Formats: sequence, structure tokens, C-alpha cells
Amino acid sequence: MIGRSLFDYVSSLDGVEVVYILVSDKDKYARNAAMATLVTDDAEYALDRKADLVLECATPALLGTLGPDILAHSDLCGFSCSALADHTVEAAMHAAASRSGRRFFVPHGAVLGLDGLRDGREQIEEVVITTTKSGASLGQPADARGTLFDGSTREACMRFPRNVNVHAAVAFAGIGFDRTRSIVVADPDTKTMQHHIAVSGRGLEWDISVSSQSLGGVTGSYTPASAIGSLKRILGTDVFANA
Repeated sequence: MIGRSLFDYVSSLDGVEVVYILVSDKDKYARNAAMATLVTDDAEYALDRKADLVLECATPALLGTLGPDILAHSDLCGFSCSALADHTVEAAMHAAASRSGRRFFVPHGAVLGLDGLRDGREQIEEVVITTTKSGASLGQPADARGTLFDGSTREACMRFPRNVNVHAAVAFAGIGFDRTRSIVVADPDTKTMQHHIAVSGRGLEWDISVSSQSLGGVTGSYTPASAIGSLKRILGTDVFANA
């Protein structure tokens, strides 16, 4: 869903060319004329294309495996940022970006307020992010109910790698994977994906709540629009942009 939204947006831009779409199953795209000629399942071929910017919206495993190689030649925007909870992956990507001078972008995904977390990190003492989804959206039985996890964001990313990318983004922007607390709740009666961020520190306190309709799987209705907004800021195509 995110990948298709990004592809449609990029395809509408003048002066911007899509050079490849790396997938695990080419046959799924065979009937899509706009995408079929760009699709490849050959990672080596894709990396040899040396795109200026790579948008990853696949899995944490893929980002962790290919991220350092991508950063050797390209800027990279990683939507599966829970991969960064692995110390080895984060170190490898940081080293690759430092060597090449390329940039790694962490999009805000389905939540808001990363700018405040980054700006206030020296004053912030506690960050708690609570996500409530249906059990099916969390890879659990459909009738699952209650708190499935309460602990560090680093551990949450290991337990729910495809479901807590927003937690990873909050931790990365703020006080880190070990100090940020993650709570994951299953509610079989909900049709939405809900994220609540509670922040407190020296002279500050705020709460942010975001709720969006599920589009199926792990994606909420706000996320594709958020992804396009992040891309606009990276490309500098927003006439009015937040700083």
C-alpha cells in the first residue's frame, strides 16, 4: 500500500525517474504495465543502478540486509525502521553513511511529533508509546485481547518487527530504544490503528494521540499520505515545509 502510493506520486513528478522496483515476487506485478518493466527480484542488479534516493517499504529484514549497501551509493528512506533496534544493523548503516556521505531518512510514518522529540531530547526524561490494534493486525489470533507487550522499544521491535515501526521512529528521534517504553495492546473490537505518545521531562509534558482506519495488514489510512509528505520534504517539492 505504501509502496504503490509512493510509486504513483513519484511517477507524476516531472524530472524524476523511477529506475527500479526491487520485489521478492515479480509475478505479482506482471499485469501492471506501469510497473512491470521496472520490477526486478535481483538485488545486485538493483544496487548497480545507483539511484539518487531509495525508498524502502518492504520489511525490517530487507532494510537490515541491504541498507548498508544501498547507503554506499544512494540516500535511503527506510519505512521499516524497527530494523535499527538491532545494534549491528544501526552501526553498519551509520558506518556506511559516514563513508559515503549519503543520508538515511527516518520517516514519521503513522505518528506525529518527531520534531519535538528530537529538539527536546536533552530535557525529555520519559517517553511511552502505546499502540492498539486488532490481534490480526499484530499477527496474533483475531480474538486476542489485552496488553501483549510492555517493555523497552528495542525489545518491542524484536517481538513485533512489522508492527512497531512508529515506535522505532519515536525512539530514534527521542531518547533511544532502551529508554523509550513501548506498550502493545490487542483489541478485537477495534477497526482502527491507535498510537498514543506520552512525553515528560524537565519543564515539559505533552500527549499525542493518532488514530487511523486500518487498510488491512499493518497499514493505517493515514500512513500513505504521511509517506508522500515525507518524500515531498526529502525532494524539496513542498512550497511550504516544516523546519
